[in-house]
Amino acid sequence: MSDSVPAWDLHLQRWRDAGLIDDAAAASIVAWEQERLQGQPARAQPALTWPVRLLVLVGSLLLAAGVLLFVAAHWDQLSPLSRFGLLWLCTVAMHLGGHWFAQRLPVMSKGLHAVGTISLGAGVFLCAQIFNLEVNWSLRWGLLLWSLAAAAGWWLLRQGPQLVLLSLLLPGWLGALLALELERFDPEFSSWAGLPWVVSSVLLALTYFSAPMRPVAGPAQRVLLWVGGLLLPPGLIVLALAASSQPPIPLPSTWPMLLAWGLLLGLPMLLAWLLRRHRAWPLAVALVWILVDLQLQGQELTVLSFLWWGLGAIGLMAWGTAEARAERINFGTALFAITLMGFYIAEVMGRLERSLSLLGLGLLFLAGGWGLNRLRRSLLPVQKETLQ
Repeated sequence: MSDSVPAWDLHLQRWRDAGLIDDAAAASIVAWEQERLQGQPARAQPALTWPVRLLVLVGSLLLAAGVLLFVAAHWDQLSPLSRFGLLWLCTVAMHLGGHWFAQRLPVMSKGLHAVGTISLGAGVFLCAQIFNLEVNWSLRWGLLLWSLAAAAGWWLLRQGPQLVLLSLLLPGWLGALLALELERFDPEFSSWAGLPWVVSSVLLALTYFSAPMRPVAGPAQRVLLWVGGLLLPPGLIVLALAASSQPPIPLPSTWPMLLAWGLLLGLPMLLAWLLRRHRAWPLAVALVWILVDLQLQGQELTVLSFLWWGLGAIGLMAWGTAEARAERINFGTALFAITLMGFYIAEVMGRLERSLSLLGLGLLFLAGGWGLNRLRRSLLPVQKETLQ
């Protein structure tokens, strides 16, 4: 092996080619090794425990709320120019504070930069109020400016909170823009608009949730995983409620309806292809599952509906097993357990006597929970700690 190429550098290149680490992690390793070779001790940051991280998170949220409340309390006493200056002064102060803490306490830096981006969004909307701009301007351009600020923050800082804001704000702006445009052309927009947005939100949450494709996920993929994991349960609940509160969805009969369905379903699929490329086909299967579920469920739950949800849970578990992702296996197991419980309560419990129904419910909890846990553990990868 040549003296000019260190052994760790060759291993690093092989790990990067295999997709086990991203460019940011590789750059950090190279910087640490070069500093060590130069005889300087590496300045490793002490690991922060979860109470410290929780305190920083709560403190950041309270700081953001305090800034907004302070501005609101003195809003009427300030002139338009003073209001404008105060809003942007708060934003700049938060980002300067985040820059000052960058080397001293990185987690505090992330919190202050996130508060700065949130403050900028509030400043955009309050400036629209100062200059008496219409509400549609805030939805069209205010959300866009806020999304661009979050995108700039992620591009410059590579911090998780900026990506969280971007992953929420950009789809929100696209959805609001599409709603405003469709409302101009279709007078019956409000009667059918809710369902496409619900389906698109569930598909987007699943796209975020399935961003990691390998057992070891990069920083950005972990952020999207958490965003999707938090959005997916309420999204599925709203989907089930929306599907059961109306008859099966009709075929698009007007071009605004066709455009809405096409864009709202196509944009999450485009994002899935950008994140996963040739491995995006499971998202297409999930889309078909959602659309078929809307046709099956109608205005009441049937045995076929429960079977379809159970099949979806099994598919999610199989997807997690194929890509060695423990969170998909765990989520699919929980979804299957909830579906089984719902089927027992809706279809079986009412046909039995009270004592027998409670006895069966207890057996379902004990035997079903034991069996599902064994199945989950058998599907999990061998090195489970690597995935968590």
